[in-house]
Amino acid sequence: MKYINKIPVPYMWLLILMSFFIVAWSGISILGLLFASVLFMWSLFNPKQALILMIIFTPLRPYLIEYNSSMKIIGDALIFAALLHVIWLFRKNLKSLLKFHLFEISYIGFVVVGALSALLTGVELQAIIFQVRTFVLFYLVYYIAKRLSVTKQDILHAFWAMLWTTLIILFHAIVEKLSVRSLFLPQSWMELPLSAKNRVRIYGLVGNPNELAIFTGLSFMFFYYCKRFYEFIPKNLINIILFLNVAIFILTYSRGTWIGFGISAIVYLILTRNKTLMVDLIKYPVIALIFFVLPINLLTNFIESTSYGTEKIEKIQQFDVEGKSGFFDRMGTTFSDDTLEGSQNTGRLFIVQRGLQIFKDNPLIGSGFGTYGDSATLSYSSPIYEEYGINFKFFSDNQYIQVIAQTGVVGVLFFAVFLLSILVVSLKNRSKSRNYNFITSILLGAFFMGLVYNLWESDIFTFIFFLFLGITYLKKPLSL
Repeated sequence: MKYINKIPVPYMWLLILMSFFIVAWSGISILGLLFASVLFMWSLFNPKQALILMIIFTPLRPYLIEYNSSMKIIGDALIFAALLHVIWLFRKNLKSLLKFHLFEISYIGFVVVGALSALLTGVELQAIIFQVRTFVLFYLVYYIAKRLSVTKQDILHAFWAMLWTTLIILFHAIVEKLSVRSLFLPQSWMELPLSAKNRVRIYGLVGNPNELAIFTGLSFMFFYYCKRFYEFIPKNLINIILFLNVAIFILTYSRGTWIGFGISAIVYLILTRNKTLMVDLIKYPVIALIFFVLPINLLTNFIESTSYGTEKIEKIQQFDVEGKSGFFDRMGTTFSDDTLEGSQNTGRLFIVQRGLQIFKDNPLIGSGFGTYGDSATLSYSSPIYEEYGINFKFFSDNQYIQVIAQTGVVGVLFFAVFLLSILVVSLKNRSKSRNYNFITSILLGAFFMGLVYNLWESDIFTFIFFLFLGITYLKKPLSL
């Protein structure tokens, strides 16, 4: 591995990115485990590069493990290798490893309450561990990053890793759209039955349109910052990536994410009063709509009208076959009678109502992790679903109702302190670094997105948020 560092930075990260795909496409489990082992050993001695490897792996994980399930362990291997390095680094100053901010203490308290309550409810131990891992794994990214010295050279490495990963994701998204979900996708994804309104959305290599919207939104912010503040950035290439990010962001038709990032943009403009940014936030969407979104949609409509396109649609759209699937159809049904009725029976309103019912029955510490609409219930189901008349697996698509139902008053207080303490610290330290303005704006946008997504279980969001938080909380913070 020592020879890798002799390769020019841009090509080094392209080769590493391609190695992930090669191992995945091989489908050989032993090769996946060997690859994970090599990355683990490398990360033990290069913790900062372990976090950069996570920039590649995190958004691509759903796609990679569809081909080679043994690659599931790579994220855990990278993070725990870097954690072991940090522990060794501070072995003579163990007190520094046990210094926590208020938001960390409250977050850990929230996790402890959820796990303890789950044990009392009778949730399987495997399900509890699964959910605790979901909440803790990317917090460790913050814990690690905060204790490392980050340089502009590290940002250069992160930039190229992010650039190649983003280019692959954006290119694939366009191909997916134009091919009517029939090229460069795992067979199980191509055969996934979708409704008319979901069929027009781009799922991408991340496997979910909402996750793809979160990725492209955060990617836009990252590259926009790099373009403004770093001289090594290839400006023309970055402009193309910025426009494509916005175009794919729009084509996900992820309404909640649009609103969340819109809130973040407005807050950031208020905090910085940056007129250039105000112009750019108008310029990029307008140009993206005219030169990317409109042509892609027109070409897609033409392809779908052919015999090839009709055949592909029939395979994908296996229910709601009479439904319409245009942009205005998806937007226009947001508050329709049918949508609201469905929401009350099995959708978001039903989930909120059942969640409040569970809270009333378990007001102090809730029913515990793995009981209501979290990641664990998708893999292990829930011991209380039958009692509450729930006969299907689901994501709560509302982080707050999940927290309320699963952790009760105590957990809600911990979770609230976690969010609000980060916000207060960021607002107080605005003059020290522009990073705090960024955290404030993203966090306020996240407050809204938590109403419509399980945002703090999103690998992409939590990884990038905690990584940036760790860099910001360095003793000598590095401004992106």
